[in-house]
Amino acid sequence: MNFTTNMVYGALNAYRVSKFIQKDNTREYRWISLLPENSHDMERDILYVCLMTEALKRNKENQGFHYLCICDRYWDNDQASEFSSGMIVINENKDVAWLLNLVQQRFLRLSEWETNMQLAIIDNCSYQRLLDLCEPILCNFVSVLDSTYKLLAHTTHQKSDDPINVSLLEKGYHTEETIRKFQSQRRLKLYAEEHGLIFGHAGEISIYDTVCKWCHYGGENLLQTVMVCSNTPLSDELTELFDVLMKYIDICFQREQRQLLTPSKIYSSLMHDIIYENLSNPYRIADQAKRSGIPYISNFDFYKIVFEDIAIVPIGRFIQELSSYLPFSKIISQDFEICVLNIYDSPKITEYSHKNIEKIMPLLEKYKGICGVSESFSCLAELKMFAHQATCAFNIGIKLYNLGNHWSLVENIFESVMQKLESRVFYYNDIYVFHILQCSEIGSADLFTNSPYTKSLKTLMEYDKEHDGNLIEILYCYLLCERRPTAVGNILHMHRNTVLYHIGRIIEIIGTDLDDYWVRLKLMLAFHYLELQAANIKSNEVHSGK
Repeated sequence: MNFTTNMVYGALNAYRVSKFIQKDNTREYRWISLLPENSHDMERDILYVCLMTEALKRNKENQGFHYLCICDRYWDNDQASEFSSGMIVINENKDVAWLLNLVQQRFLRLSEWETNMQLAIIDNCSYQRLLDLCEPILCNFVSVLDSTYKLLAHTTHQKSDDPINVSLLEKGYHTEETIRKFQSQRRLKLYAEEHGLIFGHAGEISIYDTVCKWCHYGGENLLQTVMVCSNTPLSDELTELFDVLMKYIDICFQREQRQLLTPSKIYSSLMHDIIYENLSNPYRIADQAKRSGIPYISNFDFYKIVFEDIAIVPIGRFIQELSSYLPFSKIISQDFEICVLNIYDSPKITEYSHKNIEKIMPLLEKYKGICGVSESFSCLAELKMFAHQATCAFNIGIKLYNLGNHWSLVENIFESVMQKLESRVFYYNDIYVFHILQCSEIGSADLFTNSPYTKSLKTLMEYDKEHDGNLIEILYCYLLCERRPTAVGNILHMHRNTVLYHIGRIIEIIGTDLDDYWVRLKLMLAFHYLELQAANIKSNEVHSGK
């Protein structure tokens, strides 16, 4: 084990110390040794123990080494600034042998701790064993939790009177009240995005300073280790020692994940590779599907769930609750996206999918989730395409939902003719036409912006604006009702002859034959294209803060 400058400071906490090592000059030491007689025998990864006068003299000859010194002379601040770089000075009436022994004993203790952790890992130890070993070193309460915030292990002798930890030990998991504290401090987003150490200041969530780190596997946060500094204050040395512990926690975790290559782990990897990577070979997919418990040919559909505010969602707990509603579905997460592959025994996929949505709707409401639903499919190799459908469903569906009644139809007309878009669940089948229109804008040629049918609708809208009319509304209903004037009249509370009169006027204004099926189809697509444009403009305004 290498020892750091901060670990040396930790060994000297009980004594008066002057530190002349800049933060950017701290380093790791291979060992500690008395100062050799010949400067050519010195190495930069050794900490040298000597009298301060010897260190000053050697430092004048050759800088760049670190010294741990007993103060044996007086010097002013100018001397200290010029010659004492790289020195740690003990202002005590002690000798060099005492100082060497003091720091060596600390180094030996830390080295023995790491050796014991290495032996424990070799012996296939548990997390609890590693926490037992760290207790006399960290001298703080440390806990290990899974992604649902269930307690897996904790220090048994080092306790904490923090209410969160008292509740954790009593319940065996973090309560909803604790999760709400994480949400209020927006810690959950930080937990998901930060792969290093995460610090919490006293009073934010815990009454003490905390430091924690997550272990990741397959792109998911699966294990959290937390140290609560209720007994020993947080310091640079304590942070480094916690990081040493985390190295072995992570080894234990990674080995556990590899040993737990159950079908659920295999299907997670398979789904991830198909959806997010480039696994498309049907033979490889079929081979892995055999070992994962997913049929290669079956009745499937796919949900993708995202969240309005990712900072307040405990992903592990959400997946646990979702699994209780959908016990036969295959669920993975990636970057705050929840992917759900549903497998049905019956070909009545739409019927059973609606039942699934009814079950999970309270969960979506609780966590402010938004769900996109793909069309049904039968081959696992098609998963990526249908996952894309689910993404398009909520991306376009949200925009259309927020757009609302774009054509200013009276309420009963709007409700009777528009797609039934819910606020949290969007079906690809409902936005299919809008997706086609969106794709038409992505290519090199924009097929709809300057089409004669789009221009015709804009002309009609201008006419309505000038004459305070509603011809655009009448045409919209006429196309939706498939040219049935009586049906249009019933919706608009208008006589069928009046409808026919207005349709005649519309034909005069736009100069188009509405008896032609293809003309009507292109006009309807132009209506939907203008809706999509308006939805995109409104979405951009919201995101830009206008």
